[in-house]
Amino acid sequence: MGENKRKILSTLVVVALVLTMFVNISGNIVNFKPFVMTTRADSNCANNNTGWHNSTTLNVTIEAPWPRISWYDFQICTSYTGSDLPPSNGTGETWISRRNAMCEVDNETWYRFVINVSSDQGWDNIEWVNVSGWQDQGFDVDVDGSLEGTGGYNRTNNQGANRNFFMYYDNRTDTNGFFNITYPASGYEFTIGNYTEDDVTDPLGITATETMNMTFMFKPSFQFRYASGPGEGQSWVNDTVNCTSGFPSGDGYDSTRNCWSSFDNLWSWNFNITVKNKGERWGDTPYISWARDEFGVYSYTEIISAGWPVIEGAPGSVYSTNSSSHFNQVAYGGDGNSHNITVRTRSNGNYTLTVNISDLTHAANPSFTLDNKTIYVRGGNLTSQFNYSDGGQAVVYLYGSGSGDGNLSGITGWQSHEHNGTSKYAGETADDTGLAATYPNFYNATTYDSDNSASHWIEYTCNIPLGQQTGIYRGTLYYRLRTQTH
Repeated sequence: MGENKRKILSTLVVVALVLTMFVNISGNIVNFKPFVMTTRADSNCANNNTGWHNSTTLNVTIEAPWPRISWYDFQICTSYTGSDLPPSNGTGETWISRRNAMCEVDNETWYRFVINVSSDQGWDNIEWVNVSGWQDQGFDVDVDGSLEGTGGYNRTNNQGANRNFFMYYDNRTDTNGFFNITYPASGYEFTIGNYTEDDVTDPLGITATETMNMTFMFKPSFQFRYASGPGEGQSWVNDTVNCTSGFPSGDGYDSTRNCWSSFDNLWSWNFNITVKNKGERWGDTPYISWARDEFGVYSYTEIISAGWPVIEGAPGSVYSTNSSSHFNQVAYGGDGNSHNITVRTRSNGNYTLTVNISDLTHAANPSFTLDNKTIYVRGGNLTSQFNYSDGGQAVVYLYGSGSGDGNLSGITGWQSHEHNGTSKYAGETADDTGLAATYPNFYNATTYDSDNSASHWIEYTCNIPLGQQTGIYRGTLYYRLRTQTH
């Protein structure tokens, strides 16, 4: 019996040990589980010969080696009435597009070029933004607006402060870029104003790209060259300039180069905005992009002032306003000075200037008159004395040539538009007795650069008839300046 008890006790111990494997000793519940080993399988892959992973992408960044021009415009400020200080470039003023449209040149109206430029290598890669313009003279074959080029801005016979301009933005230094003007340098015919460079987001999402909205402001003066385009009453060809979500489009847009070219209207002002970089990450080879387009300019015609000629004489002889005339000489009671006069004019195209005078009337007794046929005049480009006639030559041409009453139908020749200056004086030559040469602004004989022969002071002469009643006779001088238009 003792031996059997020991066997039974040993069996119970073994059974107890096995039961502990299925007992949760931390609680009061006994769990009975199958004594089997289990494994887990991915239902998407188990018993399947295909697997997918769609949470990564391949990114390909395509950058342009050249600057990208997404849009541009030429605008007029319509809300600013000042004439000296430039208006704001911000939201405080109203700017309206005048691209392919006519513009005023009153020395008060401000204009600006605006352009959106992106650089995929960062803004420090941009070196220059050059803004040039020239009157096309009826030909659009020249597109070059560079200082080094031979066409466009630098075309022969187009070099003049009233006929072209060259502004620039220099970004080569470590500090902010600056805006200045190379030509014209006088500061009279063409005045630069403010500029801005506003950092904006490039919608194409290239990380290294920096984009600027840039504005370049200027004010043309009175003789800035007339440009009628297709005609002041005609419609201009106006290519569209669009940019939607960073994607430019338009008639003149070249998507392969991100450039614009829209020279479609003759007898206009052409402009070329050229952006040049230094070619970072592209072998330091510079790349350029451009926007080329046009605008027109209305004619401007103004007689600013005219002198008051005075002749003193006696019946039966000829006397003039020249200092050599008898009664102008000190020995005969005169002041010794010339009384020849100048007429100051403004015209931004080819022009004529005529003068007419009716019969002169006695100041004390209007019944006495002095026939206008006794009055002779020379000056301007007219170097010989010319008198009036009742039926034939009603006016005298001081600039240009013609006959009759000076109307358009009688004009046979025009004085060429002046390259420089904001006005024209009769008296560019110093060989008129008693008077020195007169030039507009800071110009002189070597810098005025006129297409025309030298202009003389205006001399009036009277051939006083014998028996003419003594006294003072007065007659109104009628000057007429006409600008040639299309």
